[in-house]
Amino acid sequence: MLQQFTAFLHQSIPLTKHMQLELTAFDSQQLTLSAPLDANINDKGSVFGGSSSALMIIAAWSLIKLNCQKRAIEADVVIHKNSTHWQKALFKDFIITAKFKKQYDFKQIAQSIIRKKHQRISCLIEIADKDGTIYSTMSAKYVIITKK
Repeated sequence: MLQQFTAFLHQSIPLTKHMQLELTAFDSQQLTLSAPLDANINDKGSVFGGSSSALMIIAAWSLIKLNCQKRAIEADVVIHKNSTHWQKALFKDFIITAKFKKQYDFKQIAQSIIRKKHQRISCLIEIADKDGTIYSTMSAKYVIITKK
């Protein structure tokens, strides 16, 4: 499942292939991804802020999309707004973890998007090194929209 979704990401969002983004673990509440420094480096030798921002947005988007696919919910997922905090520069390969801000019932979400045509979802995303030290955090809101 994760390899198939990684391939889908690389085809649908080509930037993810260039960033060498890989999905490593998924359960219904959390998604873990990894990316190397070399493909996301800036002129200072650290992870480029634009790369980390894009990868955090894509991580939470993927968490929601995987949950929709798992429950056969035909819908689009879009970012609505986000806030990012970069705590310190990261000079090594990294892990991105996306989780829901609260527990969501996707059966209810499926019914809600039929009635209201959309559903908002909030996520928390972190970038850490392999030792678990957190370097960046993001709070983001997404909207699940019925396909037209």
